[in-house]
Amino acid sequence: MNVERATPGGPEWPALAAPHMARYLWAAEWVAGRRVLDAGSGAGYGAALLRGGAAAEVVGVDADAAAVAVARQRFGGHGVSYVIDDCERLEGIAPGWDVVCCFEVIEHLRRPEDFLASASRLLGAGGILLVSTPDRGSTPPFVAGRPRNPFHEHEWHRDEFAALLRRHFADVEIRVQVESYSLRARADAVRALRQGLLFANPLAAFAWRKWPFAPKVDRGWKQLEGFAAGSVADYPVVSAGLADVYGRSLFTVGICRAPFTGMEGAK
Repeated sequence: MNVERATPGGPEWPALAAPHMARYLWAAEWVAGRRVLDAGSGAGYGAALLRGGAAAEVVGVDADAAAVAVARQRFGGHGVSYVIDDCERLEGIAPGWDVVCCFEVIEHLRRPEDFLASASRLLGAGGILLVSTPDRGSTPPFVAGRPRNPFHEHEWHRDEFAALLRRHFADVEIRVQVESYSLRARADAVRALRQGLLFANPLAAFAWRKWPFAPKVDRGWKQLEGFAAGSVADYPVVSAGLADVYGRSLFTVGICRAPFTGMEGAK
């Protein structure tokens, strides 16, 4: 299973939903009355959230035909549509968009520069690219010069990602999506609770861990982790200079304006 792609209601959804939804709900504040392209829309819930932010129109784009089919069935209509296209080239998309969103996709692309050039071409006057990617400072160390995550082609430190964006946009503002200190404290508390239960009555705790003989996610012991489940409030997008006030930096977020066109973006 590709755990990089979250589908509402799927087994991976509880673990991945909060940071994904938090990005889209933050982006929804930028889209009222605007035409929005969601590049790498996956199962389509993000495009629907953007439409819920009063966007005039939202089109989700994804290269995975199966994901697009699911998105059309579950979230299509009422100003939201989905098309199949390569997010690096976006050749089937006409220009003139007010906002292009691309969340946790650019690190999967072999040629991220191609996507940024395409986004620059598609944005209209005054258009904005909202783009996010994992902060390499929060991901596992590279192995043989490549990201440990097998789904990632690239990972960047914050300054590296900013430099990449500035090759295609004259105005780049960097923000950070953090994991809140509160969420980390709840996770520590659940670990302490489990340890306390284990030491208080090892035999009973062992039986609880294994019973019922069902998938681990259905066992009572595993479900203790629900106490530490994250919410969208645990993953705010904040000023880079204030990230340490809120929590641990996980993702770099770019707000990109004034796209270069033609040769000026090749400097």
